[in-house]
Amino acid sequence: MNKELRIENNWRNAEMLKIGGLYFFLLAGGLWHVLGVFQTVMRISAGAVITGLALWVAWEVWQIFADSGIRRKFAVWCSAVVLATFWIEFAGVHTGEIFGRYEYGATLQPQIGSVPVAIGFAWLVMLISSVAVAQRLLPQKWLANLPLFVVAIGVLMVLFDAVMEPAAIRLNYWHWFGATVPLKNYLAWFVVSAVFAGIAFRWQLFRQSLPKIAFHAYVAQFLYFAIVLFA
Repeated sequence: MNKELRIENNWRNAEMLKIGGLYFFLLAGGLWHVLGVFQTVMRISAGAVITGLALWVAWEVWQIFADSGIRRKFAVWCSAVVLATFWIEFAGVHTGEIFGRYEYGATLQPQIGSVPVAIGFAWLVMLISSVAVAQRLLPQKWLANLPLFVVAIGVLMVLFDAVMEPAAIRLNYWHWFGATVPLKNYLAWFVVSAVFAGIAFRWQLFRQSLPKIAFHAYVAQFLYFAIVLFA
């Protein structure tokens, strides 16, 4: 019993260290932006940080699945999210028809066809973390209902994007050709998010509670962009 208790305590301590490190890194990044320090480092590392965060959160989620079939489905779903959202963004940039007329700045590197490679990973981490937030905030009967589940994930994604958009412009992640962010951008975010949430629901990927790090990835990123926005 004592051995099991020690193992559980060690696991909890490791989890808290991960969560604490996540907040420290992202909130420090927000503070650095406010103070105007380490700006070159932040620009160079921005794409890698987004990609690394997505892979980290996906790995933490993958480990909780005991069933090898669910693990394979989750890996396929993650790959599909990264690839599909990249090409959706590619089409959006080059046509202006999906999100509105916008283009990416030079901050997020590397890029393929003027679209950052990291952007698909950004979609992935936000989808996973939105599911974790929904699991924390919503009753189980909502999570077990397909229409309510996809609407909840879509709304959480749009709420995040509403804070991220103006902050990302300040960070030179991208900019819009119009004076304001078009409404169709938020509608597209909702639809794309709902589609992938629906696939995850059908594949029964998120029936068990996700690791705490997934929930805190949403909160920490939200706070980071809020600091940048309101600084």
